[in-house]
Amino acid sequence: MDRRTVLATVTTATLGGCLNLRSGESTPTSGRDNSTETVDETTSKSTPTVGAIDNELSLESSWARSFPSERYLFVDGDRLYTPVRGSGDRADGIRAVALESGATLWTAALGTSPNFMYATVANNRLYLTANQTLYAVETTDGRIAEQRSLGNTRGPPAVVDGTVVVGTTFEEKNTLYGLDAETFAERWRVGNRLELGDGRYVPSGFDGAVAAGGRVVAAYWNGRLSAYDPTNGTELWRTQFVTAGPKYGPFPDGVGRVLAIQSEQLVVASLDPATGDRRWEFEFETRTGDLPPVARPAVVDGTGWLGVERNLFCFDIETGDIRWRVDLSDPVSDGRVGLTAETVWVVTGDEQATWHGYDRTDGTLRYQNPDPPLSAHILGDGTGLVASGRAALERFAVGEAE
Repeated sequence: MDRRTVLATVTTATLGGCLNLRSGESTPTSGRDNSTETVDETTSKSTPTVGAIDNELSLESSWARSFPSERYLFVDGDRLYTPVRGSGDRADGIRAVALESGATLWTAALGTSPNFMYATVANNRLYLTANQTLYAVETTDGRIAEQRSLGNTRGPPAVVDGTVVVGTTFEEKNTLYGLDAETFAERWRVGNRLELGDGRYVPSGFDGAVAAGGRVVAAYWNGRLSAYDPTNGTELWRTQFVTAGPKYGPFPDGVGRVLAIQSEQLVVASLDPATGDRRWEFEFETRTGDLPPVARPAVVDGTGWLGVERNLFCFDIETGDIRWRVDLSDPVSDGRVGLTAETVWVVTGDEQATWHGYDRTDGTLRYQNPDPPLSAHILGDGTGLVASGRAALERFAVGEAE
């Protein structure tokens, strides 16, 4: 196994401080003066702090919609899906919105509204869980094709070879199900809990799954990553790599493997779906010791971007080499990084959000707004930036500032 380890240490550099790393190098600690240092040929370049830069980019609203909704959403292709909070004669459910125009394509009345859009699209269906129920919704018209009561669950299901794999969590004995993707008929189930001895146990809850290499890689054994044969539920391997919730993975990496964040050992890693071996990993540190917030990764053409705690990483998917890293003065907001044509976007802060845009190639700060139009999640749809809030959804065109 070709395993590479890259140490990426959080420093106290300025908000826009961008550090270019090569495999095996560690970052210098700059101290409170935020000065630029050169240590072991590792170069740190600083940029002005919040409110002190001339933005190179401008954001212009393309469309805005107001409706009762949650800030979490799911994007697939040219549309996004967002939870709907019902009011009056309108039932809770989900809404499909065209990214280009903001037009509502359809709404599906589920009778409940998911707090988090843990979803997967396959076979022209949107598979999602809400209120202890798995739904299959037709992406063409919003028709509810199938539904099945499961119990408490969280994290996205995986669909591979005609089987949807999903599990329960927060129950005495959690179950991993393999269901027919068309009918939801049960094909197999695995029920487990982690026995600690003396009658003590930990429920081995489900935190999400992805399809990779013809297998299902799931965070199931109390966060431990494991792989299953989708045809019969046979466990193929299990690791000691522990996640602590759906925001830590597993995530598809675009080249047939999976990414995940080891939330206890503070490691980002690539895992081989055939064996569970780590192909590479790099480390990060936190300032508090708490579980870190995560802006979930985006991957394009062999490059990945990920926000975790006070770091924004750009890295090579094949090798794990860090191409650049930005030190952030505030932790990222739980959500995801956004990509537009030349820029990677991230939100920091919860009570007072700040939007940041960095050059995808070298991490140069190009945009910063400590008073954004929406204090919410953002994502890039390739050409524009979409922001969602509890009662609003807005898309912005990204252009060069005058």
